[in-house]
Amino acid sequence: MIAIQDFERIRADGKIIDESMTAADMFALGSPEKVIEIKWRSHDGIVSLHFPHGVLATVVAGRNFVAINESDAQGRRSLWVLNSDGKKRLQVSDIQEIGAQAEVGSYRWFEGARKNAPNVFGVVFERVSDKSVFQLDIDAEHGNALAIYPMR
Repeated sequence: MIAIQDFERIRADGKIIDESMTAADMFALGSPEKVIEIKWRSHDGIVSLHFPHGVLATVVAGRNFVAINESDAQGRRSLWVLNSDGKKRLQVSDIQEIGAQAEVGSYRWFEGARKNAPNVFGVVFERVSDKSVFQLDIDAEHGNALAIYPMR
C-alpha cells in the first residue's frame, strides 16, 4: 500500500488544493491565500496538521514522506520532513555546504528534484550572505543535501 494518499492543502479561505490540480486550476480558486492545513490518508488513517502562520508542503517521491516549509509568527521558516503518520522525522539544517563553505540560508519553495530517487525532494535555498539561490536535492530519510545546483 502507498503510505501517503489523497494529499490536500487547505487554504485560509477553506478552499482545497489537491494533488491533481494544475497551476491553472489553482489560479481559478481566486486570489492566492496561504495554506494553513495539510491532510492525507495513510495506513495509520487520516492525518491532518494545522499551521496557523502558513506552510508550503509537498509529498516526497516514493510517497513515504511529506516535506514542509513551515512559517512561524515572525515569518521565519523551517524545513521539516514528516513521516507518513504526520510525526516530525527530522529538521533540515539551515546551514548547507556550498562550494566547500558552510553557508547560512533559508528555504523558499519546492522544486522537482533533479535526482530521480524515491525519497528525494527539491527545495530552493537562499544564501543569507548575498541572496544567491540554489536548488538542493534533499534525502528525506536523513536530511542531507545530495546535490546543489546554482539558480539564476
